[in-house]
Amino acid sequence: MQWKDRPPAPTEFGGIRLGRVQPGKDYEALITCESMAGHDTHWWKRRTVPCTAPDCTACCEGTPARWHGYLSVFSTRTRIHSVLELTSLAAAAVAEYEDRHGSLRGALLRANRLGNRPNSPVSVTIVPFDGDLRTLPHAVDLRRFLETIWSVKPNREDGQDDPPAGQNIRNIIVPGPPTCKTRPLKSVHHPATIEAAKSNGKGQK
Repeated sequence: MQWKDRPPAPTEFGGIRLGRVQPGKDYEALITCESMAGHDTHWWKRRTVPCTAPDCTACCEGTPARWHGYLSVFSTRTRIHSVLELTSLAAAAVAEYEDRHGSLRGALLRANRLGNRPNSPVSVTIVPFDGDLRTLPHAVDLRRFLETIWSVKPNREDGQDDPPAGQNIRNIIVPGPPTCKTRPLKSVHHPATIEAAKSNGKGQK
């Protein structure tokens, strides 16, 4: 037996957790990243996994792909730094803010679920923050964080890099299974209003 009288050094993402907006709770946080990261995903075997088309088991089993966006955020209530997952509908307001201002860092994000179910649609508003941002934590490297929790290689096996972080989420091309033709997602260029969320949103698992 080998004793170790000091704790191990923290891992690269020690203490950083992936979270979602919970039903019945108002969510408020300051965004710490410059840009949003996004990826096509599947709800497969009761968890969210990345789409790895053209060699994607979930695609081959007929599970539809859905886009999710990711932000590193600092909670104004708990003062905890984490990564927030948003559906394409909820992320539309974030994309529009980034397109307009050029950066997300320091913006104040407020969100809530429009229902009591865990997959009820999420309404998001994002505004500039009028306060001291000098103590805002450094951004989480979102791609490395997601690659770590998803246990995937940093680059696709075809040797091509993924699109740049913060890519505009409108009209994204989603590769289908090996026997399918690629198909475009419908445009999500619309305000993330409550009315749109009620009529169009399907929520997230």
